[in-house]
Amino acid sequence: MSIAPTLGIPELAGLCSYDDAARVGFSVEENVRRLVRYHWVELRLRAITLSHLTATPEWEVKCAFSLHQWYDTEHANGLRVRIAEMRNPLPRLDQSPDPALDAFLDEVIRSADTVELLTGLYRVARPALADAYRRHLKATNPLVDHPTQRLLRTLVGEEDDALVWGGRALSALLAGNPAARKRSAAWEEHLGAWLSAARGIAGDGDPASVPERLPMRRTSEPYVPDFHPRRDRRFKGELNFNFPPHQVYNTPGISAAERNLALLCKRTLEMDVPEMMASFIVERRDRPWEYHLDMSRQLWDEARHAMMGTVAFEARRVDWTKIPLNISFALRLNLHADPVERQLMLFSIEQSLMPADTGKRLEYQTAVEADDALSAHFHDYDWADEVLHARIGRRWVKEEGITPQEAIERGQMIHERTWAELDQYRVGEEQTEWWGDFVHQVLGIESAASPEKLAELKVVDVRRTSG
Repeated sequence: MSIAPTLGIPELAGLCSYDDAARVGFSVEENVRRLVRYHWVELRLRAITLSHLTATPEWEVKCAFSLHQWYDTEHANGLRVRIAEMRNPLPRLDQSPDPALDAFLDEVIRSADTVELLTGLYRVARPALADAYRRHLKATNPLVDHPTQRLLRTLVGEEDDALVWGGRALSALLAGNPAARKRSAAWEEHLGAWLSAARGIAGDGDPASVPERLPMRRTSEPYVPDFHPRRDRRFKGELNFNFPPHQVYNTPGISAAERNLALLCKRTLEMDVPEMMASFIVERRDRPWEYHLDMSRQLWDEARHAMMGTVAFEARRVDWTKIPLNISFALRLNLHADPVERQLMLFSIEQSLMPADTGKRLEYQTAVEADDALSAHFHDYDWADEVLHARIGRRWVKEEGITPQEAIERGQMIHERTWAELDQYRVGEEQTEWWGDFVHQVLGIESAASPEKLAELKVVDVRRTSG
């Protein structure tokens, strides 16, 4: 209660009471110490998620990982800004603040499958991080440290959203599977011991809780991410590289309805872009922080585009898992091109989407012409995202010391070289024609894009990617 006379208006901008503001909270030194640890954990969680995104087969997990790695990147950026406001010179943020904390995170990244990965992230690491944020909010002074409080409230909210998803996803994988439940519980216990050895995320745990003996490390070998893209058991045709929508969507003489359907297939296939981007983001960890901010945002956008495609098909009551959503793009680039080449290939594609007569404007107009309001809505926003991505691409190509034209030319060469590499994978699956049956199923019409007509028109998408 205020000692001074008041007008009944809430004090201190409504942040707290005078009594709350009179409480001594964390010193600046202690505040920064904790924020540095949080920042490192966010960076490592981002790296763990990106390192597993490509090879994790479950589609919905890829979607969530694409979002959560962006959360991690944005959270780390907010923490960097706040740390810099309180300390000059800035503490080292590119190295671990605690070997014990890193040892815990090194175990998390070595999760053997999706069950262990979701257990490590959503039952151990992220809950502990969210708890550290909550305890920090309670302990720090709400007035003098309001900028930190404001930041952490945002971070807690998004971590909670991630935890709700993770809990439901893990429950789905464990349902009716006693062996999986046993493995999950054992991995949770294993990781919990390593986290206790670090005295928790904030490093303020009771020293008496540190285990006398730790469980054996999964391996002492350096971790090597698996960037071979995979699909879960619902999907067929991941090595069927025959994907007519790449050609149909802008072929003259084909109805707007069929071309629009081709666009929706292309959007759904677009999960291949996050599967590729994750690899070069991880492998180019030495790039400036702003690079990682841009690329993490673009990866999430590309995943949203794939999700737009699935939403459009769900709205039509079409089982989109029956589309042969092949893995050719990420497969050939991740396994047969270096990280810089993958980035240049992405740049080349983004630039090709800008011309009005062949790019994103045409895609939007096709959806409008097809009288598909939902598709038009999605392609309106897809177009806006690609304008941003083209700008991101130009910025970082320039930073590489490469001109845009040179990057486009190199991208074409990379395309031709890596496309030839796909020959070794085609033998793994029959290269079936599926488009005509799909058009008839969804639109109830005969396709105007027969293989013979496409060959006759010599319509070739030089990108052969989802775009």
